[in-house]
Amino acid sequence: MAKPYYQAPFDFKRFFEKKELKKLSLRDSISQFMSVIITTYFEEYSFDEGFGSEIWETDFDLLVNANVLKEQIKKSLSKQIVKYEKRLSHIDLNIELMESLSSKTNKVRLKKYLYITIRGTIVKTDEPFVFTGDYYLAPLSYK
Repeated sequence: MAKPYYQAPFDFKRFFEKKELKKLSLRDSISQFMSVIITTYFEEYSFDEGFGSEIWETDFDLLVNANVLKEQIKKSLSKQIVKYEKRLSHIDLNIELMESLSSKTNKVRLKKYLYITIRGTIVKTDEPFVFTGDYYLAPLSYK
């Protein structure tokens, strides 16, 4: 029987009511975990203080050269994915530093964000895998 993968955040109400929990495909589970790696800062996870992303370390350091920032994040994130996501092989990571205008209030703001693309091969099925995500910087948030 295939191992079930569950959606995060975990629905404890359904669990305690003994109702079936929402399950994910292997592909969706990997995507969900990629997002967890990206949005977790170092030392946040007390069982493994090395788990997380360099993005948090550079979040407010936007005066650094864009290429240096991208390469620093790419190197760290690649290392973390190889270390923690064993369901993928042949991992290739691309990071683009983008800008967008935000005018949700009376103020117009220029926000920087990372457009992250992770490609690889699912070890279990030998199928190609692609994950994309947008993550705003300073402060880090999801698009």
